[in-house]
Amino acid sequence: MRQKQKIINLFNDKDVYHIRYVISIRNKEDVNLFWDFISASNNPTHDLIHAFVTKFHNFALSFIRENKKLYFEITLEESDGYFYFTLWNQKIARSFKSYIQNTPFEFLYDKKKISIKLSKLKCLKNREEINLKNEKREQYLINSITNPQENKSVKAYTFLNQEDLEYLLKLSEDMQELAFQINRVGFNKNIFISLRSILSLFCLTLSYYERISPITITITNFSNLINGNEDRFIELNKSEILLLDGFIENIDTWLQTLFINGGANLYFMDNSLKADYETIQAMIMPKENTCDEISLDDIFDF
Repeated sequence: MRQKQKIINLFNDKDVYHIRYVISIRNKEDVNLFWDFISASNNPTHDLIHAFVTKFHNFALSFIRENKKLYFEITLEESDGYFYFTLWNQKIARSFKSYIQNTPFEFLYDKKKISIKLSKLKCLKNREEINLKNEKREQYLINSITNPQENKSVKAYTFLNQEDLEYLLKLSEDMQELAFQINRVGFNKNIFISLRSILSLFCLTLSYYERISPITITITNFSNLINGNEDRFIELNKSEILLLDGFIENIDTWLQTLFINGGANLYFMDNSLKADYETIQAMIMPKENTCDEISLDDIFDF
């Protein structure tokens, strides 16, 4: 007799697939591998899942730094219409509930765990095929998560000139301050000019280092997108600003993780940052007939 399916998420969605993923989180390396597993496993048109994983990634890194002995599990379930992330740990569930209280993410909480419900996008767009080298990188990251052996610690990379690194960190800090201002007062002309200038300097510094060329190309494309679409960026609404803020925050996460804190493969954010950029590009310069006119308001409408 077939056993009744056990449903983990608090929404009790009986349509979830029988296959689920359980990922254990003990340290920052696990958090970074979780990021890449989700990025490698999901279509970049699923904008909402990438927005959520961005927020969770940054929250988890901060939380782990303050709670060295923390251990928790994330269970990922999926149905035709939704993704469900369930965090099993009383302490982190309570903290994460407070962290996402004022975000568009729908969740249920029962003191022992928290489940986040993310709607899938119906919009499909063309995507360049990942080259063989990136496929191997992604497979390595997925294998690292599913491998029961402890992941080896990855030290911070040191090939950036120290002055260049300090300059990049300062520019990243300035971009985050501008993102804070954009969230507070909106995107005005002065903020736009400042962000455009900082991004140009950031890209120029990165361009001297061939080893990080995929990220350099993505951020340079983002800089070019801003340069050519001033009016469109200035008129962004709050939901659209959320994606822009996430992209700027992820640039800092990439910089801090690889060159300050360590704990991740050199390529761990190549594809996820590229997917974030493509989402913003589609928002700023939508292509005709690529989807059934799904807006960001639809994305965040549960």
